[in-house]
Amino acid sequence: MSHFSLIKIKIKNPNIALLRRAVELVAKELGGEVVTEVRDFYGRTMGCLVGLVNDTFHRGIGVRLGSGGEVEVVGDFYGVPVEARVRFQELLVRNYAALATQAALARLGYSVQVQKAQERIYIRGVAP
Repeated sequence: MSHFSLIKIKIKNPNIALLRRAVELVAKELGGEVVTEVRDFYGRTMGCLVGLVNDTFHRGIGVRLGSGGEVEVVGDFYGVPVEARVRFQELLVRNYAALATQAALARLGYSVQVQKAQERIYIRGVAP
C-alpha cells in the first residue's frame, strides 16, 4: 500500500536558508534534482520546504517543518531501501551541522576553512 510517511529528524528550529542549502548539498551528493513537492505511487503530491528526486527516491523525499519546529522528512518510501532513507537522514544532519557551525564561526569573526574527505567534513576556524 502506497502512502506518505513521516520521519522526524533531531534538528529543531533550524535556519531555513541553511536547511535548504543542506538539502541542495545532499541532492548533489546523491545525484538528485532539488524539488518542492513529493509524490506518492498514485501521483498525489505533498508540498515540502525542499526535497530531492533521484533514481532511488524517484517519487521524491522532502523536508518540512513540524508544528513544534522539528525537521521532518516526508515521502512515499514504498520500495525504497531503509538504508537509503537512513543515509539521506545522516547526510542531511551532517551537512546542516557543518553549515551551522561555519555560520556560527563566521559570525564570531573566525576565518573558516572547510574540507570534505572520505564521508567527513572538517571545519577549521582561525582566530583573527
